[in-house]
Amino acid sequence: MGVETARRTPVVVGLLSGSVMLLGLVVLVGWATGAETLTRLVPTLVAMQPATALDFVLLGLATAMLHLAGIRPRVPEVVPLLAVLTVVLIAGTGLVTELAGWRYPITVLGDMSQNEGRMSGITAVAHLVVAFSLAATVAGRTLVAHGAGVLALTIGLIGLSGYAFGPSDLYSVGYFQTLALHTALGIALLGMALVSGSGEVGLTKLARSRTLGGRLARTLLPAVLIIPTVLGWVGLWLMRQDFGPGFVMALYATSVALLSGGLVWLTGVRLTAADVRRSEAEEAREVADRALAELRVASEELRLANRDLRDFTAAAAHDLRGPLSAVILGVQMLHTDDDPRHAGVVARVEGAAERGMTLIDDLLEFGQVGQVAVEPRRVPLEPLVREVVASVAAASGRAIRLEAGSWEVVAADEGLLRRLLVNLIGNAVKYTEGDGPVDVHVGAAATTSGRVLVRVADRGIAIPAQERDLVFEIFKRGQSGARHSDGNGVGLAVCRRIVERHGGEIVIADLQGWSKSFEFTLPATDTEQPLRPTSTGRLRQARSSSSRARRTASA
Repeated sequence: MGVETARRTPVVVGLLSGSVMLLGLVVLVGWATGAETLTRLVPTLVAMQPATALDFVLLGLATAMLHLAGIRPRVPEVVPLLAVLTVVLIAGTGLVTELAGWRYPITVLGDMSQNEGRMSGITAVAHLVVAFSLAATVAGRTLVAHGAGVLALTIGLIGLSGYAFGPSDLYSVGYFQTLALHTALGIALLGMALVSGSGEVGLTKLARSRTLGGRLARTLLPAVLIIPTVLGWVGLWLMRQDFGPGFVMALYATSVALLSGGLVWLTGVRLTAADVRRSEAEEAREVADRALAELRVASEELRLANRDLRDFTAAAAHDLRGPLSAVILGVQMLHTDDDPRHAGVVARVEGAAERGMTLIDDLLEFGQVGQVAVEPRRVPLEPLVREVVASVAAASGRAIRLEAGSWEVVAADEGLLRRLLVNLIGNAVKYTEGDGPVDVHVGAAATTSGRVLVRVADRGIAIPAQERDLVFEIFKRGQSGARHSDGNGVGLAVCRRIVERHGGEIVIADLQGWSKSFEFTLPATDTEQPLRPTSTGRLRQARSSSSRARRTASA
């Protein structure tokens, strides 16, 4: 039901109101041509009067146009309002003249000797009710329009039921004595159109509802409408077979009681099942609420633990810097000692102290990269790369020959991106043997996924395939790199953390003419992807898959 049913409503209303218009036109043609089959269907039944047929054309037109105006506001309301006023005039005249015993003044189309061409009293009442419902629709009184539609539908169903149980009995009731079969059908169709088109109110709202009440209504309503009718037919047939009215009523009452009990049982089963599902849902929600509360507590504890760890790291770094600084200062003072026996020891102590200071700085950097807020902005790569190359060259005292590829603009935290490039280009200098110029290639290319792939390649010591994942873990180093230079295994871990903070990944790939190529992805400036860390498992899997694909391609 729901949205799909609401979309089908204008179609349903259009079909129902169009059928009523067609019915009225057919009867008018029957009166104009003298075709009795069109006016009374069967010779023994009463005919639909021309005034009734004209009303049906006008009411069908007004119903269709008003509900079309609900989806197309440009449709004018003046036409349906004029149609409604005409119906009120015709039906009101018929009802007043019948109540007062006056002659019916509207005589059009053919021989209308039956009841002077006047529509039946109940037909006039039904047409006035439909007109009232349409007027309420124009006034925006949806609930009133819905109620009037239900009343019109009830009148039509009474007429149809009367014909189902025997027209002779129906004709004996005053206001129903000239109610034609197709007149009752037209009234019922108009009532259905008004009820279904009145929006999310009353019976329509309940029937469209996805709730338990809506499901029960859709299940029980057909049975409530059909079962009494069938039982009535059976009872009438039994009485015509000379069964006594008392026996027939007893049988009818018993059948209704049993079938009602069955419906109650079915309703109880549905309600019980719904109650079980609701209980399970409530239990699941309670479990989820407890888990969420525990998660909040754990998150707060983790936040406090991270804060304490950060404070401890900063304090430890501060406390360690003091002794190491004193050691370095003392070693520098020992350089004045001319004793050659002390020179080697002094150099080793000085190197160890400097490595300790470097490790402290790297660990602080690693922690800061994980804690600092990422503030992405538009960063052109070319000027930043050239600035970093110049800075690293000046700090290392070695010339760097930059081979530039194509450039892109990324959305990144400029400070973190600078740290990333400094680490990668510094690694190229550190692991390129000799004192000559260092060759570095930096390029970028946009990908189809809205990101930018950046490459930083060098001709330094190569990293074997089996070590390419290992070197991004903290305190882990490749064997070839460890033999060539001292290090602590933190730099590339910092690089990976920076890339992951931007929602990307970093791998080591092969690039023709270069010993290794660090490749990582960053958001493009026109992407709407959020900057969020990539899960470690997925990153490693993607890195391994990417490495295997590149090795296969290069092979």
